[in-house]
Amino acid sequence: MTLLTIASTASGLLLVILGFLALLVINLLLGLIEGVILTFLRWNPTRTCLQVSFIMNMISGLINGLLLIFLQRSPMVWLPVSFVISLAVEWFIMSYFKRETILQNSFYAIIANLGSYVLLILPAFYFGSHP
Repeated sequence: MTLLTIASTASGLLLVILGFLALLVINLLLGLIEGVILTFLRWNPTRTCLQVSFIMNMISGLINGLLLIFLQRSPMVWLPVSFVISLAVEWFIMSYFKRETILQNSFYAIIANLGSYVLLILPAFYFGSHP
């Protein structure tokens, strides 16, 4: 085994680890933003809103992260598909935690996702794609 093959294997592993850590940080930020939005909407108490939004964003973040691997060449397709997947996952999880307000949960999921996309995702996408 040459030094070049060891370095290429290690760089691939490092890329996966750093990508996972970046996904974790982004999901923490999204969870914080959406948790605060859900608290302002009085969906549940602050602690519950933050916990549920963290769970929602970790699951939808993993799904959307895998989707991004396949659609990284076409971000204009990935962004709306990611939004719809996030809505579905977050509505499902919110309805699991608060079953009596299923219709209201869908409205809150839309508001929380719009807030997180406007505050974090769209600016990052814009500044990341324009030098």
